[in-house]
Amino acid sequence: PDLPVAAAAPEYMEQKATIDAFFALALGLYTYVNPVPAVTGALNLVRLLTQDCKQVTGGILSVEKDPVQAANAILAHIEANRKKLGI
Repeated sequence: PDLPVAAAAPEYMEQKATIDAFFALALGLYTYVNPVPAVTGALNLVRLLTQDCKQVTGGILSVEKDPVQAANAILAHIEANRKKLGI
């Protein structure tokens, strides 16, 4: 989870990207997808993916709609992990 990497699907075209995002979360990666996946009706699942997953696998799902803010969040994640690793 401390690797300075992130998975991103900024304009995914099919549902396969949602499954790929779940795999990235299982690997403990910061994961960005847009548009918001069709899982928002399940509030417990949304909480798991966007908050609680951090304690389980180290991964976290970002669904920021603004591309500049999304890029800044990805960069902040990478820089924070680089600092943790001393690189």
